[in-house]
Amino acid sequence: MSGAERFVATLSRRTRLVTSLLASPTDAWLVLRMAGWRLVLPLLKRRLPLMRLVPLMWMRERDRPLTAEREARIAELARVVFRSQHLSRPGNCLERSLVLYRYLSAGGADPQLVVGLRGGEGGVRGHAWVTVRGEPVEEPPQSLEEFTRVVSFHGDGPQPRSSRATETQGAAP
Repeated sequence: MSGAERFVATLSRRTRLVTSLLASPTDAWLVLRMAGWRLVLPLLKRRLPLMRLVPLMWMRERDRPLTAEREARIAELARVVFRSQHLSRPGNCLERSLVLYRYLSAGGADPQLVVGLRGGEGGVRGHAWVTVRGEPVEEPPQSLEEFTRVVSFHGDGPQPRSSRATETQGAAP
C-alpha cells in the first residue's frame, strides 16, 4: 500500500470513527473541549506541580446528577481523544485522567484521581487513573493490582496514601 493509499484509508477510518462518536451536539462540544485540553496539558503538566494542576481541573458539579450512561460516554470520548497510535507520542494516562476527572466532576460523578507507582525490571513506573464510587473508570481493576497508590485527589485536595491499589478499591476516600 502506497503512502497516499495509507493516508486515505486512515482518513476514512477516522472520519467513520468521529461520525459514530459524535451522536449529538453535546458530544461534539465535549470532544472539542477535550481536544483543547489535549493541546494544553502537555505544557501545563511541565509547568505546574501536580498539587496545583489537579485542583485546576476540578469543576463544580451541575444541578442535575450524571447518569451511568453519560459517565460511560464521557469516559469513551476521553479514551478516543487521548489515544495515540504514534510511536513518538503514546497515549498519556495522566493527561487522559485529568480530563476525565474534569468532566466527570463537572457532571457530579464525584471522581477521584489516583496516582500510583510500581517497581519492576525496567525501573519504577507511574500510572494515573480515575475512580468513581471506588471503581476504576476505563481501567481493568487487574491492570492496577501491582501499583501502590501514592496520592489521590478529590475536589477538596490531595489525599496522600501508600497502599496497594487493590487494597483501597471500593474503600471510602
